[in-house]
Amino acid sequence: MDYSNLKEANPWWEDKKWVYQDIHLAKLEKQEIKWDYQIIPELNQGIYSLRGPRQVGKTTWIKQKIKSLTESNNPKNIFFYSCDDIRNFEQLMELIGLFLELADTNKKKYIFLDEIPYVKDWQRGIKHLYDSGKLSKCTIILSGSHSMDIKKSIEQLPGRGDEGKRHFVMFPLTFSQYLKAVKKHIKLTNNFKKDVAIVKLNLRMLNKEYRNYLLTGGFLKIINEFFTTKEIADSSYDVYLKWVIGDLAKWDLRENFSKQIIRRIMESYTSELSWSSIKSGTDIDSHHTILKYVNAIEEMFVFNILYKMDFNKKVPDFPKSKKVYFSDPLILSACYKWVHSIENSFQEYKKYVDKKVDKLSEGVLLNHLINIVYKGIKSNIYDYKDIIYYWTNKSKTKEVDFVYKDIGFELKYQEKIRAEDYRTLKEFKKGFLITKKTFDSRTFPISAFLILLEKYPKRFLN
Repeated sequence: MDYSNLKEANPWWEDKKWVYQDIHLAKLEKQEIKWDYQIIPELNQGIYSLRGPRQVGKTTWIKQKIKSLTESNNPKNIFFYSCDDIRNFEQLMELIGLFLELADTNKKKYIFLDEIPYVKDWQRGIKHLYDSGKLSKCTIILSGSHSMDIKKSIEQLPGRGDEGKRHFVMFPLTFSQYLKAVKKHIKLTNNFKKDVAIVKLNLRMLNKEYRNYLLTGGFLKIINEFFTTKEIADSSYDVYLKWVIGDLAKWDLRENFSKQIIRRIMESYTSELSWSSIKSGTDIDSHHTILKYVNAIEEMFVFNILYKMDFNKKVPDFPKSKKVYFSDPLILSACYKWVHSIENSFQEYKKYVDKKVDKLSEGVLLNHLINIVYKGIKSNIYDYKDIIYYWTNKSKTKEVDFVYKDIGFELKYQEKIRAEDYRTLKEFKKGFLITKKTFDSRTFPISAFLILLEKYPKRFLN
């Protein structure tokens, strides 16, 4: 293996001014709109994972963390490498071994391995180094835009560190975070009734920004572009799609099959689906292939899959139908361009948003529930599909969009709310109706609800 670029990947070893030349930090500095991600609060000895969609900012966060670490540690004890060009665990072992030879063995060492899932059998290399005693006094951060096996593999490793939370996800910005980033947030108190009154007074502004959020999603680069140029260039969608298509190829998944599946999900967005119903309208001959592709695309943080709730057991009913949502509005808009093969996609997508704002809002609501529930969980053992579901009764005369524990959330994005709109929520201990503009004790417009949910999670989720 050629190690000639090792110093180039770790310029802080010799150059104290490296931060001014680093491409990720330089791009961040040029952005007018920024966000300080608080992901892993403290790096103790052991192994951590950092996962999240492409282009969300994982590598930039790593470089920011490295910058902070170099201020109080020997820079030569901090190692970074992007694993895109490493093909097997033997190469990974050689790479880490060389760093350990150069580092100060008596001091704590930090190893950042970006896009680790692309190294075949990477866990074997890490285990071998650990068993040989070479990873003592080491903190290892493994990142990836494809979560396939990364969390499960770490849990099976010795010395991974059992205390505290070890697995972290970098989500796109929530609507509340978006408002703060673009300096449109409203100052709230710690009094719920007062804060409801405050969001009521600011509802017009919140609704305007919510539509903008449906256009940009929670990706900082896109948010900056939109607020600078008032649109999103086709090339910006293409950058994200290039990574997705590249990832599909690396996992031996056919681009055409993936595109057909995404098109079918868009055509039936927010509706119940089976693997066989997704297969209909494609030239894919097996629902097993559909299952393989949908799960793989979910692992790339493109989809969120939701299962129907077994009402009596309060668990997901996996054999039954499911729903598939996009994990962020930006990801949906990029896929919209891809499956329709259109130019000037931003203008077309704006029309799509205005026609489908109710369906897009359902996906946004789910994304926020997943994000906020995740933040409140301190355990390493967490999968949103085990605790968030949708529900319908057997006759399909009653339906609730989302259920967490015994709490229902139903979206009715419409001008007027009727008494019967609350009917299905009565099946649950507590329920909230999410609307277009109606307020009462259990009813909130979506732009207001997303803010209040994040501010008062215990009020809505307990």
